[in-house]
Amino acid sequence: MHTPSAALAWEFWRRHRTRLMIIIGLVFAFIFVYPKLCAQVGFNPHSEYPMEDFARNTMFQYGNPITLVKVVQILYYLALCCGPAVTMLLTLLCVIWMFTFTEMDHTTKDPMRFPGRLFMLPVSTFFLFWWFLLAGLAVVVALYAIWVYLIPQPQMKIFGMHQNCIGWMTLLVLAQAIVWALASWPGTRMLVLMAVVFGFLGCIDMYNIFEFPLVLPLGAALAYAGLQKMRHGQWQGWDWQRAWAKLTARAELPGPKQFASPAQAQLWFEWRRFARLMCFSTVGLALVPAVILLLARIFGCDPLSVDAVFGFFLILIFMPLLTHFCMGASPARSDQPFLMVRPLANGEIIMPMLKTAAMSSFFSLLAVLAALGALSLLGDFHKVVQDVPLGCRGALVIGWIFVTWRLAVVNLCFVLTGNRHIAGMPALLIVAFVIGQFALNILEQNDVYWHVFLRLVPLLLFCLVAVKFRLAYVLFNASLKRRLISPDAVANYLAVWVVLVVVLLAALIFTCPPREWIFSLSLGVILLVPLARIGLCPLALERQRHT
Repeated sequence: MHTPSAALAWEFWRRHRTRLMIIIGLVFAFIFVYPKLCAQVGFNPHSEYPMEDFARNTMFQYGNPITLVKVVQILYYLALCCGPAVTMLLTLLCVIWMFTFTEMDHTTKDPMRFPGRLFMLPVSTFFLFWWFLLAGLAVVVALYAIWVYLIPQPQMKIFGMHQNCIGWMTLLVLAQAIVWALASWPGTRMLVLMAVVFGFLGCIDMYNIFEFPLVLPLGAALAYAGLQKMRHGQWQGWDWQRAWAKLTARAELPGPKQFASPAQAQLWFEWRRFARLMCFSTVGLALVPAVILLLARIFGCDPLSVDAVFGFFLILIFMPLLTHFCMGASPARSDQPFLMVRPLANGEIIMPMLKTAAMSSFFSLLAVLAALGALSLLGDFHKVVQDVPLGCRGALVIGWIFVTWRLAVVNLCFVLTGNRHIAGMPALLIVAFVIGQFALNILEQNDVYWHVFLRLVPLLLFCLVAVKFRLAYVLFNASLKRRLISPDAVANYLAVWVVLVVVLLAALIFTCPPREWIFSLSLGVILLVPLARIGLCPLALERQRHT
């Protein structure tokens, strides 16, 4: 490397080249493919009222029977309406995270540790700071300009406030300031980051702060001070647990002194190792924004509008699902050498993972319900849910808990292999789902092919169920023959599987779906409850433990 700037640029590209290539691919897809998809179905992305066009084109009227054609049309038009704005938000947030220059520390489990090797470069802190800041601002401005000026953006009120480049530049500077200045206080850092990101994305009243002229230079000054203090080893934080142990003359680790069985010890270990972080992250993301909005309401802010309440409601519903999916599919979940040498069978390691995921899903539900209770104090929440019958609400709660748990455990069979390429399989499944959605919309354009497809749906689902049962039998039988899992563990999980299917089918029937849909939806429920993938987990873990 001839210059320090080239060395830093190479470091940035080496770490994030895959993410950058994905962002570039998404940009080109929206520039060249998105207009053709809109023209194919007669959707005008430059319309002043895209949601009215969406309702008119999908013929969405209350009281009319919902068919599979309408469901496909609604999902496709929603993807066309919200796709550019949502992808713009995600790519810009990803770029902002990249330019905080943080990485996962597998020793301390700190997900946002600044790499100390950059401080070994023969350059001043002043140079490092300005390179990080100016390079980040340049990339954010360039990416923002591409999304706004080269890609058609449907005019939607919920995303309109993010069409401001100054706000994104301020968010980058504040993210750098928080991550670098609070590097020694990871808990406080995470809470402050969640509050800032929520204020930027979800609260109209707080968004005006990001446009205030003094916020950007003050954030830059704090970022520089944090980077300088971090390089000189200052601001090391305060270990409250150690100080309390010194005051009380006790230095014992928290937790039970003894366990009734190895399974109970493994359950406690798995909860402390991973599931607790997954649960607390969801609880923090749900309750911190609710507390901030409540305090703003107490100090005289106006109530939230119905649109803002509805948007916050959607965030509370989908945020735990996204958190459990991302953390459940994270390769760091199996990156634990101590776990591999535990004197336990593979099944005795996997079953606590399933149980702790269920515990995390339940506690996440409690946090979401508490946040929804606070939401009723912030605006007219009753108007948002008044059209949903009380019985359907209970069925939806049951389905939400199941989906949250499923997203946390369904990809264990990929993650436990220890292979980073196989662990990335969930991303390919998401891409396959999106491609399938577009394929269904293209198929729906031809009435002959579409009616043939509708007649074949029950048969296809039945064949998939048969394949699932056959794979489950082969995989569990192979695990039993290799003594990777005990027969009691298999019997217990099969019993839990049957109970889950029965409960979900009862909840489904209670929502009164159209009669012609009941058989297909029942087969879909059977497919959703994981069986074959759980049977693959002991074999995947065996691969990692012996390679």
